[in-house]
Amino acid sequence: MRGPLALAVLTAVSLLLPGCGGGGSAGPVVCIMSEFRTRADGVPGLAKTYNSAYGTANYKDIGSTAEAGIASGQCAAGEVFTTDSAVAAHDLYVLRDDKGLFPPDNVGLVVRSPVLQQHPGIAAILAPVAARITTDEITRMNRAVEVDKRAVADVARQWLTNNALLDAAPSAGGAGTARCPAGAAPVEGGGAQLKIGSKAFAEEELLAAIAKLVLERHGYQVDDSVHAADPAIDRALRDGTIDMLWQYTGTELQEFLGVKHPPADLGAAFEEARSRDEASGLCWTAPAPMNDTNGLAIRSADRSRYGDTLSAFGEYLAGNH
Repeated sequence: MRGPLALAVLTAVSLLLPGCGGGGSAGPVVCIMSEFRTRADGVPGLAKTYNSAYGTANYKDIGSTAEAGIASGQCAAGEVFTTDSAVAAHDLYVLRDDKGLFPPDNVGLVVRSPVLQQHPGIAAILAPVAARITTDEITRMNRAVEVDKRAVADVARQWLTNNALLDAAPSAGGAGTARCPAGAAPVEGGGAQLKIGSKAFAEEELLAAIAKLVLERHGYQVDDSVHAADPAIDRALRDGTIDMLWQYTGTELQEFLGVKHPPADLGAAFEEARSRDEASGLCWTAPAPMNDTNGLAIRSADRSRYGDTLSAFGEYLAGNH
């Protein structure tokens, strides 16, 4: 999900300066979007769940994510996305959320019920592929597109080929429900036409390209030309403009279903979204373990200074105000 953000931390001593205003005592300058100050899983949550030092850290409001500020030395820390290509490009390490503050934001392929009823094999075809899309894997693919400037389709195809997934055997499936069947047969598309939409950023386009390539291998004709941001892409799914969409559990539960406190477990979050959306004719299939959620990240080389967890970093802040 590209609304929730994470914090990436660089550690050169020259950056650990008071200054830049914002709301706390002197210490490492942390550049944040203004909403992070008040979100339950932002500054208040960090202070309540981990260490009160998070509530008095030296924050500076910025208008966008902070990669440029961090790189230039204006910020010691700043908001980024957990699966953003910058995580891999700058060799960052995401601190473990050891007390489960940040809600999960894993993805699943959401298919309109009438489409899945007609083609129940879609779920079986894509389940073994989705199971291999981890946070590390999607981050590397994001980097290939955003940093290395490779074509989305080329990156998706290479990943599928390298992992022997283009011709992976469909999963055994399950009974599912009458509204959202999950049977493994038939899996061959026989030329059936499908439309998969995506949000207009590399990660979503990669996921759509992966699904397109695998489904085409099974005889479907797939159009992946529809790109839009939420909520427009969600409306396109619900009104039948597209047949399927990779969606994030956190986005669905919080923004569209009004769940204030989603389950902390990835599987439970997926199940919550699946059970709530089925009545609306939306079927969640092919869960992936990638998790594009909030977090704090540090340079890998600095783990010995800050530790591996949010608890440890909170202790560092407490001792360095």
